[in-house]
Amino acid sequence: MDLHISPDKTIGAVQSEFSDSFPGLKIVFFSKPHRAFKGSAAKFLVQEKDMSLKQLSPNIKTGQILLEPSTPVFQVERIFEDEFALHAQVFRKSGKSWLVTSVTDDLTLEQQQAKAASSENIQQEFVDPMDYREQA
Repeated sequence: MDLHISPDKTIGAVQSEFSDSFPGLKIVFFSKPHRAFKGSAAKFLVQEKDMSLKQLSPNIKTGQILLEPSTPVFQVERIFEDEFALHAQVFRKSGKSWLVTSVTDDLTLEQQQAKAASSENIQQEFVDPMDYREQA
């Protein structure tokens, strides 16, 4: 997947394009960075899908991100951070919940997608729409 980044593009547009290529995954943006293999604090989650990328990162430049299925999640997040000053994390669907992939950031997008697909029939009693705990 070739993801085009530009200052006027919205968070929602980036999220939609990413999820179209990786339906069991989603990219989520935060107002503060996180360390490798660590999750971001929920209080820094940016939920405004119509927010432009330049509102999130004022000095953002236009460019492309090539996301191959073989790209490790930590590298995806690092590209967003280093190239565009966007604080992003990849989440994986697990049953009806979305899990931050911080514990498994060394897995590729393809491997994360496979884990999401294998969890489609998981039934959970309590469903938190944005669960930050990594579950095996």
